[in-house]
Amino acid sequence: MGKTVINNGTIMLPTLINLNDLVIFEEVIRTGGFSAAARKLNQPKASVSRAIQRLEDDLAVRLIQRTTRSLRLTEAGVLLYEQANASLEQIGDVLCRIKNMHEQPEGHLKITMPIEFGMFFMGSLIADFMQLYPQVYVQVDLSSRLVNLIEEGFDLALRMGASTLQDSSLVAKKLSELPLRFYASPYYLGKYGRPDTLQALTKHESILFRHTHQQTIQASCLSHKKAPNNRTETQLHGKLSVDHYSVMKDAAVAGAGIALMPPFMCHAEVLAGQLLNILEQYVVETDQLFLVYPTRKHQSAAVKILLDFMTQRLLSHPLLNPDQ
Repeated sequence: MGKTVINNGTIMLPTLINLNDLVIFEEVIRTGGFSAAARKLNQPKASVSRAIQRLEDDLAVRLIQRTTRSLRLTEAGVLLYEQANASLEQIGDVLCRIKNMHEQPEGHLKITMPIEFGMFFMGSLIADFMQLYPQVYVQVDLSSRLVNLIEEGFDLALRMGASTLQDSSLVAKKLSELPLRFYASPYYLGKYGRPDTLQALTKHESILFRHTHQQTIQASCLSHKKAPNNRTETQLHGKLSVDHYSVMKDAAVAGAGIALMPPFMCHAEVLAGQLLNILEQYVVETDQLFLVYPTRKHQSAAVKILLDFMTQRLLSHPLLNPDQ
């Protein structure tokens, strides 16, 4: 007998047969007759008889020798019954597992996110998730490149910036804005002075993010109610340009200039006194944070729960929403 393949409700045996007919055949043998199988399957006896006839026609072989009072399997029938019984049991186990994946969180998940974000948030978040759902296996990929979720088999991505949402086939859920603040080391401020207005930055050395020599920013001045009330544009100038915030942070700690960074990137350094938040009255709104995934339909329970878990944790995180 050739390799068994399921395709659109049929099994390749070496010829195509109907999977329902195979189930009926197995039930006839298990119950010992057409009438008993019909009662067990809640089908007319004529339907059961037609199913067996179709099966024999498809295989071009007699499977059951039957009389008005008894039935007996032919050699081909014995072989098919032995193989079908094992195959249907395996198929049933697989279908149960698949169904459980949509009811109970289990299985493997692959998620990807920017390097800086993953380094500061995801270790503890994923650890807490896996403690709650121990049957889920998680693979985290930290990458600065734009990963193709579908082609590379990823279930979920965290992305910063609307420009990363070019694939219209993906679902994007906005979590928050990512505000930037100004930071400098005590050494730098002691040597060059502390700017007290946004315009004063033009006289200072800035560490630029993905810009060469000059960067244009727009900043809002926060009122006492922590709400933006105006926007001011200014130019930042600097000899050092970086493409990762972690490099920017280290350079700022070393006194290379004033850094415009997300608060979560330098929280520990601020607490340690290595960096100071300056121009606290200004905030620069830049990138947005999105959860991105391939589809809303037929998601596994693990994906649904991880989406909800990450949404709740990230929306409530004080370092992502410092003005709330």
